[in-house]
Amino acid sequence: MKYLKYSLLFLCITASIISCKKSNDTIPNNINEVENLLLLKTFSDNGFKVELFNKSGQLKVGYNQIYIRLTDQNGNYVQEASLNWMPMMTMNMGGMIHEHSCPFSEIKKTQAKQTLFEGYITFIMASNGADNFWNLKINFTVNGQTFEVTDTVNVISTDSEFNKAYTSIMGNDGTNYMLALIEPTEPKIGTNDIVVGLFKMGDNNDFPIVNNYKIKIDPRMPGMGNHTAPGNVDMTQGDDGLYHGKVGFSMSGYWKINMILENNVGTAVKGETITELNPESSVNFKLEF
Repeated sequence: MKYLKYSLLFLCITASIISCKKSNDTIPNNINEVENLLLLKTFSDNGFKVELFNKSGQLKVGYNQIYIRLTDQNGNYVQEASLNWMPMMTMNMGGMIHEHSCPFSEIKKTQAKQTLFEGYITFIMASNGADNFWNLKINFTVNGQTFEVTDTVNVISTDSEFNKAYTSIMGNDGTNYMLALIEPTEPKIGTNDIVVGLFKMGDNNDFPIVNNYKIKIDPRMPGMGNHTAPGNVDMTQGDDGLYHGKVGFSMSGYWKINMILENNVGTAVKGETITELNPESSVNFKLEF
């Protein structure tokens, strides 16, 4: 009788532990942590739902911060999961199919959020109909089981006469570099934080972050005599792998952020100094506010 009582007690404790573990991995779907985000895309697989969000509701050429929410077969949000992704562009080049990826980060849990994961993708070209399109594959593991979803995503170009937040350049060293403007997203008169992602094309269809370079900046206002503004600090690499500095704007309007890319020994690999005879660098971003 005493053995039976202990056995029942053990079973109850075990069941309680298992129940707690499951409840720690999921959370009821009555919590809303995407109130300031817009839905980009929904994937489904084996009863799981994978939702992608960002602040604009669009994916664009350049840097895209993306948030992911998982829903399990019971309709509960998943708190603990391992995720990775692979963006891939398919191009039909006169009947020849070519595929390439783009720079992207790992996916990690969003700080101070229970139901969100996040990462970034820097798309290097826009979608263009059925012949040139982006696929996004996402693998996720929940409770030891791995699932995969794949679908097309639409990537738009936002380049215009007064806006450019992504540029690709061939350096003097023969390396193809990609620069993506991350901040400022809401520029203001005065000194602004500027953040840029710097990547290069690798040998195996990868796009690693470029380390230990410097990005010199010189903002100019082409429509106002090409004058500059004070408060600029050249960009250097931060702990997050991105490049951080300061950029000054003395008035609202159209600005061109001219840049010179220097390698880890201080040699310029692309970009030119602004002079009266040379009003812009071949490496630049454009914005208007």
